[in-house]
Amino acid sequence: MTGKTLLLVVLLALGTGLVGGLIGVALFSRGDTELAERVDDLTARLEAVENSTNSAAAQLDELSASQKRLEDAVGELQAGLSAVEEKLASGVSAGPQTSSSLAVAYVDLTGLMDELFQSVQNTISFKDQELQDLRQKHESGEIDDETYKKESMSVEVELLAARLNWDLGLIDKMAASPEFSDLKQSLQELRKKLQPLQDQLDELKGAADQGDLNSFFGLYQQLSTSLQQLDQLVSQVIQAMLADITQEVAQAQGYALVLRKEDALYLDTEQLADLTPQVKARVPELFSP
Repeated sequence: MTGKTLLLVVLLALGTGLVGGLIGVALFSRGDTELAERVDDLTARLEAVENSTNSAAAQLDELSASQKRLEDAVGELQAGLSAVEEKLASGVSAGPQTSSSLAVAYVDLTGLMDELFQSVQNTISFKDQELQDLRQKHESGEIDDETYKKESMSVEVELLAARLNWDLGLIDKMAASPEFSDLKQSLQELRKKLQPLQDQLDELKGAADQGDLNSFFGLYQQLSTSLQQLDQLVSQVIQAMLADITQEVAQAQGYALVLRKEDALYLDTEQLADLTPQVKARVPELFSP
């Protein structure tokens, strides 16, 4: 290897590093011109590799900085969540309109209606069982056709009488209650207009006693339809009044929301106030025997 060649190799080693120098040594041993061209080519490639390395390093630095910013943001978010959890745990509202600041209660209107009508429902169930027993006795031959017909009609009359008397009694109780004072006159007028139903019931009983099946069926159908409408009317009036009472109780005690127990998808009675007893106490006349 000539002195010129050796000098070039040394310069290449200094300019491109030890690896480039070693490659230069290996290549320049084949001749000055050819080796010089290959050295130039390898030098260019090494510079390209170095540039790529520098670019990758810069990207890594930028990625590291972005990761640091993300970690800082996550840390701030976690700190904020911890502060909110501490406030909620201590009972402090996290905002001006959160649910924890609302006074919420519930009322069981369906339960009150069931309780109110339990007595007449028991009577209806008892009379239905009597009709079923008569049917079984007739089918087994224990009673003849005539006996079965008369006794069945008699029980049907008693069944309608129980419903009519119950509705009339509720109307009288509503008229006597201070909570229905605005409707008192209307209730009293309704009570008078229902007298024809009592007359129809007496006529139906006469047909049953005589065993007049044709007259009985016609009268029964008319009276049954009228009683069904009366049942609905009385029930709707009572439900509306109980809802109004609930509203008054809730407003007086500062409740922001009152749920109907039967309408709630989920309701934890241990966490909410029950206004049902207070609503019931406002109309003791309805629940008296």
